Amino acid sequence: MRKLICLVVVSFFLVPVQGQNPVYARKVVDTLCSPWFAGRGYLNGGDLKAAEYIKAQFTEAGLKPFGTSYFQQYGFTVNVFPTDPDIYIDGERLNLGSDFIPEAGCRTIAGTFELVWVDSETIDDPRKYKKFVEDTRFRKSFLVLNNLNRVSEKNLLNKIRSNDFKAAGIMEVVTKLMWSVATRQDMFPSLQIKPGLISQRSKLIKVNIFSQVNTHQTQNVVAFIKGLEKPDSFIVFTAHYDHLGMVGKSVYFPGANDNASGVAMLLDLASYYATHKPKYSLAFIAFSGEEAGLLGSYYFTQYPLFSLKSIRFLINMDLMGTGSKGITAVNATVYPDFFNKLEIANTAGNYLSPLNQRGKAQNSDHYFFSEMGIPCFFFYLMGEYAYYHDPDDRAENLPMEKYSEAFLLIRDFVSEIEIP
Repeated sequence: MRKLICLVVVSFFLVPVQGQNPVYARKVVDTLCSPWFAGRGYLNGGDLKAAEYIKAQFTEAGLKPFGTSYFQQYGFTVNVFPTDPDIYIDGERLNLGSDFIPEAGCRTIAGTFELVWVDSETIDDPRKYKKFVEDTRFRKSFLVLNNLNRVSEKNLLNKIRSNDFKAAGIMEVVTKLMWSVATRQDMFPSLQIKPGLISQRSKLIKVNIFSQVNTHQTQNVVAFIKGLEKPDSFIVFTAHYDHLGMVGKSVYFPGANDNASGVAMLLDLASYYATHKPKYSLAFIAFSGEEAGLLGSYYFTQYPLFSLKSIRFLINMDLMGTGSKGITAVNATVYPDFFNKLEIANTAGNYLSPLNQRGKAQNSDHYFFSEMGIPCFFFYLMGEYAYYHDPDDRAENLPMEKYSEAFLLIRDFVSEIEIP
């Protein structure tokens, strides 16, 4: 009897009763955010390592590829920083990633330059603006832009931001360093710097930044589960696995919420449906190139691995690591009947509150499918989480407090979808 009780208890913990597996999801996030994956970007094979990991998870769950490979390969150009950018303000070295960061499209620059302070007074006061234009040796200067939110002379501000005066470079003081991905270089070098590290009294900047545009080969990772009753009709789950990668050799962006959390949900759903055979066929697509401009999803819509006409509904998942402030469904107002089904599932399970409606938006990988007339929702969770496109979007910072509720909502919503 004691052995039987032990077996029942062990089985309870090994097999999640309701389907979701938050322990597995947390492991996926921890893995994808580790330094080995180099921010799942464009240096040190980051996104390829992530693609191989996702492929292994699909294979282990028993999902099949379309054709002979799980990979759909394509390429694009990207601006990268193979070595650590280095700057000194009046001889004081700043820390990459915490004190400053180059803009994603920053071009190569090396040398010592004068610092010229530009604030709202410089632009809005005609006398000060005239003196700024007349006295600045622009080609020997870095412009330091500070506190420009209240500038009234917008045309003059735009001239400065676009570097019409051909300054050697531009550096903006920001409260939060944020990065992105650039597929080409800007016309001039530009940086972000945190407050308190530079002032109107600062004189010189010594800068050494090397960047180059590479042609980057990457891949979407695609797999499917054949439906039991309607194998030619697909419900599709998507999430992008790429993130921002690295700046130089020392700073990487883990991308826990954006979007290791969405990949965790994607893989958890794949594992669940592999053992709970669906009525319809299910496709699972992990896109690369999202951070570079939705490039992976766009490529897939142009060169689909199965007929886009067979897709009855698509669910895209991005930023799935919070949830204390509810969930938002992009395209909810475009597809009110589907949103009604989502509301029914959410109310029945008492999962997430509030359930926010949003209209059409070009903000994640659902977009190009939506533009082709394919019904789809993009889900993202809302919560108190301060880290976005910065090195602190780490696995240990991600709460995932409503992960299970989000999983169950998606599962129940899918069960509400009836396809003729």
